[in-house]
Amino acid sequence: MNKVEEILKSWAIQLSPSSEQNELAAKRLEICNVCENKKQNAIGVYVCGICGCVLKSKVFTPAERGCPIDKW
Repeated sequence: MNKVEEILKSWAIQLSPSSEQNELAAKRLEICNVCENKKQNAIGVYVCGICGCVLKSKVFTPAERGCPIDKW
């Protein structure tokens, strides 16, 4: 899966997640919220300090290895 496909699928999941996808995203966000690499950008949005992805969008990714430091 290329990056563009991954982003589009992530948006689709985020707009209409199944209960299973919602549960997985909640668990991932919990892990991201306590990650030492979490940073707040200039407009106040929390992003991953390693890859720069917006955390709330990132947790809905269909990619199995979506966390750059393999925390989830």
